[in-house]
Amino acid sequence: MRVRTYDEIDPIDAFRLSVLSFGDAWDAAKIRRVRASDRRYLKEVALYAEERGRVLAQVVPLRFPVRLSTGVEEVGGLAGVCSHPAVWGRGYARRLMDAAHDRLRELGLRISTLTTSRNIRGYRVYARMGYVDLAPFWSGVRPVTQRRPPTGYRLRRASKADLPAMHALYREHTRKMLGWTERDPEQLAWAIIQDPDYLSRYRVLTRDGSRVGYLRTRLADSVTMEEVIAPDVRDFRAAAVLMEARMRRGIATVNWITANRDASRFRGLGYTVDGPIPDATMALSLTKEMRTADLPRLFGGTSGRFVQYPTDDF
Repeated sequence: MRVRTYDEIDPIDAFRLSVLSFGDAWDAAKIRRVRASDRRYLKEVALYAEERGRVLAQVVPLRFPVRLSTGVEEVGGLAGVCSHPAVWGRGYARRLMDAAHDRLRELGLRISTLTTSRNIRGYRVYARMGYVDLAPFWSGVRPVTQRRPPTGYRLRRASKADLPAMHALYREHTRKMLGWTERDPEQLAWAIIQDPDYLSRYRVLTRDGSRVGYLRTRLADSVTMEEVIAPDVRDFRAAAVLMEARMRRGIATVNWITANRDASRFRGLGYTVDGPIPDATMALSLTKEMRTADLPRLFGGTSGRFVQYPTDDF
């Protein structure tokens, strides 16, 4: 098995592997846009396992800052992990992940992270490699009942002009949390370049004309709210009530709750918060000086301060 980068293989082979594994893929034009706009990606873009001229596995290594209990630190992230269905169980993805770990070590990174689901075969592979869950993910549901919409508030679609204010609100909302709190100010702009419809998921909350919060919604996927960002608890409540008012009936849902504070706020609104759901973020120490077993504590998972919102999924 030989390890190749994106530039060393036929882009069609990379596209074909991703379609087989995930149902969709990035073409060469989108790869160029990502390279030009998203600083999380390495110059290699992705690593591939090649044998006898066939591309058999893929790993996309990333780098980004997180906030640990010891301070802000840049860590590695592995995304797009897959292998050709014809070679499942033969160790290609695992050996390629080992190569990606070596690349992260070369960059001076001490921790590798990934997001996955406990319902897929990959989760067991990662656990056998030593990866541990950082924190549980929860969801919430509540039957929609008629609540009076708060006076002076409005919930509207987000625009590009809202991005700086949304980032400032995010920073204030997460300033006492740990984990994925160090989002680059340009991250949403990068996502829009990659997917022009991405911003349609976001709603901005205003109070008397001033931006005081935002949220993500995926009503087509039965997700009423996710990533509800509002530093002031009364604004948080207003955002939820306004989303419920748009439904009029049915069941409101909240996805990807990780921090105790967010869970408490939803419980205060009458939501049943339950879980953990299958989604998981895992981490592995890349050095002998740091124990993998200590990572849940360092990321805030044992104290309820861990946060990772869908915008930061990878």
